[in-house]
Amino acid sequence: MAYVDPSVMTYTIQALAGVAVALSAVLGVVWRRLRRVLLRALHIDENANKEVEPDVHRIDGGTPAGASLLASADDAALESRRRQGQAKPEQLRWTTRLFFAFIATLIPVVTVFVVAPFEIVAASSDSLYFGVGNIWQPIVLFAVALLVVFSLALSALRKRAFNVTIAVVATLGVCAYVQAMFLNTGLPPADGKAVEWDAYTKVTVVSVLVWLAMLAAGVLFSLKKPLAFKGAMGFVSIALVIAQGIGLGTLFTQRTADGSTLGSEKPYTTMQGMMSVSDKSNVIVFILDTYDNKYLDGVLEQWPDALADYTGFTRYRNSSGSMIPTRYALSSLLTGEKLDETDSEYSNSLIRGWYAEKGFVDEVNDLGYSAGIYSNDTPNGMTALSQKTVNIHSMPAFTGNFLDTVGVLGKCALYRDLPWLLKPTFWFNTDDINNAVMPHDSTDLSTRPYLYDDAQYYQDLKAAGLSIDDEGKKGNFRFIHLLGSHYPIVNDEHANKVGEENTTQLQQSRGALEIVAEYLRQLKELGVYDQSTIVVTADHGEWYLAPDIDGPTSPILLVKPASEDTSNTPCQVSEVPTGHVDLWATLVDQMGGDASAWGGTPVYDVPGEPRTRYYDATSVEGDDHKYTWIKEWKINGHVLDWDSWEKTGQQWPINSD
Repeated sequence: MAYVDPSVMTYTIQALAGVAVALSAVLGVVWRRLRRVLLRALHIDENANKEVEPDVHRIDGGTPAGASLLASADDAALESRRRQGQAKPEQLRWTTRLFFAFIATLIPVVTVFVVAPFEIVAASSDSLYFGVGNIWQPIVLFAVALLVVFSLALSALRKRAFNVTIAVVATLGVCAYVQAMFLNTGLPPADGKAVEWDAYTKVTVVSVLVWLAMLAAGVLFSLKKPLAFKGAMGFVSIALVIAQGIGLGTLFTQRTADGSTLGSEKPYTTMQGMMSVSDKSNVIVFILDTYDNKYLDGVLEQWPDALADYTGFTRYRNSSGSMIPTRYALSSLLTGEKLDETDSEYSNSLIRGWYAEKGFVDEVNDLGYSAGIYSNDTPNGMTALSQKTVNIHSMPAFTGNFLDTVGVLGKCALYRDLPWLLKPTFWFNTDDINNAVMPHDSTDLSTRPYLYDDAQYYQDLKAAGLSIDDEGKKGNFRFIHLLGSHYPIVNDEHANKVGEENTTQLQQSRGALEIVAEYLRQLKELGVYDQSTIVVTADHGEWYLAPDIDGPTSPILLVKPASEDTSNTPCQVSEVPTGHVDLWATLVDQMGGDASAWGGTPVYDVPGEPRTRYYDATSVEGDDHKYTWIKEWKINGHVLDWDSWEKTGQQWPINSD
């Protein structure tokens, strides 16, 4: 404990106050001198259009000359008073107008078209397949062009029109900054899911009122005090640019999910090896995102022949998943790891450890198979997987196409910085950004990034086709992640991209099965179908953002083991209790490894007796749907019967670090 005498504090406060007064006096003198220099440089006369009193001197009113001077002074005073009632427009030279037009344009251009794209890309390094280094040139070039064009256009205006216009432009930039900083609470994530905009009526009204009030205040200020407004505008413009620049610098020093910095070279998921199969042995896993057994039931009801090409398969309808959402589920599926009571929390560092340690992909390599992982939801594992796969590696440096990059990132920036009333017009999803910026027309698959575009993959599959290439290995292992039933819902039942307004989730789900069916047909044509083990499943089933799940979720699971004479056997249905818990054992068994070391049982050996399975559900809270807990459930009975589900009470906090 310590004690400070109040008198000492009083003296201290007085001393600090004295220093503050002295500094303010010095700053005041400095500002006045700088102001005079700036006004002279811009050729601005503070007394222009003002009534300025002449120098004062003593006169003798008793003399004729003095009386004449008094009379003329009276007349001059009356004329001055008359003129003061007439507002005169401000007269500025073109170079002066150009300077203030530049300052006014600087605020919105930097805020919306420079800072917003850079922040979005830098802060989304876990979801985007490119970095700031790939987009800075188009963004900067576009921003400079906007500054030049708008500055020249605004400088052509004169008098009151000029003052009002630069006030509107500058205030719009400040409004965008305020919107991004304070009015975007609860902004829907850019995951492609349709947004119920009616649920945001209150914040929409508030943001519109704030924008209107700020615009009205800016215009009124510019009309009443044009010179003072220009000074304030210059100060605010420079201050916001500096503040946002510091924020960007801080953001660029942060680390991505895999532990690398934003400026460092990172590995990409390419399509290398995606179209090749082995004539010896193949183990192929298709992940159809979000494909729930309920969706498959609906597809088969409407299209009974949807699984006609899935000969030799067994559909395991009583299938449980592992985790939600996608990146959590894949971290488990690709490593063979799962949470247990020894883990204190679920975090990015924990997942990175899973990928870095010896796990499932290492087992694939040890068994002599060439591993290709085609998914872009493994941000925590990219560095580790680049050492274990044929297709994940760095790519030659590239710069995004100017028009595509500016178009998609400009749309993102406007979505973030405009008032809520206008946000639906600029709605986007992450795949839109990746598909626009990443190069996707290369014929060299080792430099062609893998993108979530089921319709394009289907066309590539039909056009190029599969080919035989075992890469000198015992066989090929391929893990292919498709959009499946996940939103955005844009594909029809024939796997053609038709737009959200022309299809349904059921049609897209049917189209996903058609993509896999085309792959199966080509395996048969190449004569390698029988020696191929094929699994068609999902990372997770139906899910939603909520504190707790309130209904069953069950990813599809269809398995065809490698065996002779399977091309004419129709798909069977099994209700044995299985799921992702048995996936590793199944795959390792088919590659000739020790299935018992992976905790489960090959699905074709699972008995029909009752069995307890576990599922880890992610809990979210708040309007921004922050991930907070992983909650464990146990399933005793059929997975599609909600009465079979029960919380265990075990849960782990989610740490974003």
